[in-house]
Amino acid sequence: MIILFFELTVLTIIFSEFYDQSVERKYRYMKIGPKIRRLRKLRGLTIEELADHAALTKGFISQLERDKTMPTIGTLKQVLDVLGVELAAFFIEFEEREKNIFVKSDRISGNSRKELVTEYLIPKLKYLEMEPVLITLKPLAAYSKKYEDDEGFGYIVKGRIDLSIDKEQRVVQRGDCFYLFFDSKLVMKNLTKKTAEVLVVNY
Repeated sequence: MIILFFELTVLTIIFSEFYDQSVERKYRYMKIGPKIRRLRKLRGLTIEELADHAALTKGFISQLERDKTMPTIGTLKQVLDVLGVELAAFFIEFEEREKNIFVKSDRISGNSRKELVTEYLIPKLKYLEMEPVLITLKPLAAYSKKYEDDEGFGYIVKGRIDLSIDKEQRVVQRGDCFYLFFDSKLVMKNLTKKTAEVLVVNY
């Protein structure tokens, strides 16, 4: 009985080591950052909240999401435990194919209010590296957002807009664009009595 227990223990250790090594080899060449980022966003967590729950630093999570650092299997598991994803499932889903082409009927409306409508243009992908959102501003309406964890850029599709990003301010129109850094505050005001459209892509 003791011998059998010892053999089972040895087999368990060998399998565990083999599993860890095979998983490590598998993800060593993968870009796991965007997937971690997407999972965090789906859970409604900020970088700081994920870091706190996983007992890691905010800087580490930020680097991880940009593939600037390669975590150990143990550290990756700490992060995935907070996100509610099993380690094996995390890698299996890397092999799933997702659609590439989306039509207008695929869009999902976000926080639609009296003064504006937001539409998510690519809503059905599990793991987005970028999130394109179409913002439609009603006549003379305004929109503001603080980009604490995101970077992104915007393109004026239609209309004439008073655009402010932090201390920089300009009047922009169709064909103009802008860039958003971390901790930027975006404010847009539609200057006309017609609707304006702005494409904002968050990364």
